Amino acid sequence: MTADELVGAWRLERFVVERAGRPPVEPFGPDAQGLVVYAADGWMSAVLSAGARAPLGAAGLETAAGADPAAKAAAFDSYLSYAGRWRLEGDEVAHTVELALVPEVVGQTLRRRVRRTPTGIELSYAAPTRGGAATWRLSWRRAEDTR
Repeated sequence: MTADELVGAWRLERFVVERAGRPPVEPFGPDAQGLVVYAADGWMSAVLSAGARAPLGAAGLETAAGADPAAKAAAFDSYLSYAGRWRLEGDEVAHTVELALVPEVVGQTLRRRVRRTPTGIELSYAAPTRGGAATWRLSWRRAEDTR
């Protein structure tokens, strides 16, 4: 895959976490939504969300900070976002994070294996968890192909 082939907007088709000897888990449910954008100038942004999120109880962005703490925690648990610079390195895309929902990710370089699929691309990576080693697989289709 070339950088030119990766440039553009991609919509999430499926998000699963796999662990040996266990069935795959869909962290944001079967109706998860997402958008990742790779700009030709090297900037990127990724947003993932559960499909059916509970309302926060805020009238808008300006009043969200005053929402109930339990509602805010549920909103945090059903959403993920980060943005920064990207570059292609062999069969991996490296995301160097500048902004993120999770503050500790800022400054990190997140590496994702990227491969073409019959319907788009798959980004995947392995990492340790409390439940043992796991592989995250995110399947994406060009945004213009999903209307």
